Amino acid sequence: MSEPDALVGEAAQVVCPVCLSLIDWGGQSHYAWNRDQERYESLDIPQDANDYQRKRILRNAYVRCPNSGEQMAFHFLPEAYGRYGPPAVYGLIGASASGKTHLLAAMVGAIEGGALGRYAATASPIDPAKHQNYLKSEVEPFLKDSRVLSRTAEGIVSFKDALLIQEDGGARRVITFFDVAGEELQSLEDTKGFLEIVDGLIFVADPDRFDPGGAGTGDPTFSTVLNLLAESGRSDVVSAAVVLNKADMKRFEEPVASWLRHEMTGIDPDQLLRESADVYAYLLLQGTGGWTRPYQQCGKATFHIASAAGGPSVDTGDGGARFPRGVSPRRVLNPLVALMAMTGVLNSPEARKVGI
Repeated sequence: MSEPDALVGEAAQVVCPVCLSLIDWGGQSHYAWNRDQERYESLDIPQDANDYQRKRILRNAYVRCPNSGEQMAFHFLPEAYGRYGPPAVYGLIGASASGKTHLLAAMVGAIEGGALGRYAATASPIDPAKHQNYLKSEVEPFLKDSRVLSRTAEGIVSFKDALLIQEDGGARRVITFFDVAGEELQSLEDTKGFLEIVDGLIFVADPDRFDPGGAGTGDPTFSTVLNLLAESGRSDVVSAAVVLNKADMKRFEEPVASWLRHEMTGIDPDQLLRESADVYAYLLLQGTGGWTRPYQQCGKATFHIASAAGGPSVDTGDGGARFPRGVSPRRVLNPLVALMAMTGVLNSPEARKVGI
């Protein structure tokens, strides 16, 4: 894309990821963060500024959500959040102990290390301060210090990070990550609001909940979210990636063993289809047919084998826990790449074939 970028978001309506209100992006005032005063201050853009000057000024600018300040605290979004049109909103779904927090940290860590290059894509944070805070508070303690992260609190919908994705010199699009935890989500208004705007969901299946010979209901969180999606009439426009997480627990079983040894080095819809079929069948054999519901209900779906940590954790005796052999993520980026393909963030001919 030539410089300067077209500000396609100026006429767009964007949903605020904090309060889920609709914002006319081009009609908002801009602010800058004053580090010395630790506050946001009004930012004036000269009327005679050309496109290059305007882009430079806006690079570190923020927009204040017009729906903040009365019923909830003032909150600000990076100007880039709405510059490229409506972001793709993703949520990680699963019980608090499913390993979602570790999976997302491993995904972002892989992206930070440049792993998207295998898929002819790049990523950059739209809010460097928030992104660095997430790296320091969760990604680095997990990947570098092998620390077990705090679980997402029950019934919480938490906005984690946002990245700007560009595929092989093509159009750019923002993706946002939410962490959704807890089984008692039916009555939470923020959950219902979130599902009204979500584009893709990563359902995290936990082997600890396998129940061979049982009722096959799987994770109640899956059912709750899928039921809410059905109520909203949006099931067919939401894509899903179902991940058998903590796959190291089943590393001696097939097809888990074979897929754990096979890394994806580019978007391969045929490979993704074979893996999806294998994991789907495996979940049924484990008495967890309820975890296959996203395939029946969502517009597109894929199934994946992944391991965020690579091994079990142990208590440290001081109220915390660590992974004694270190952390070795395996295949953690595949579900996200598939989801970006299914939601049009990645738009190559191969990407458009992903999803069943």
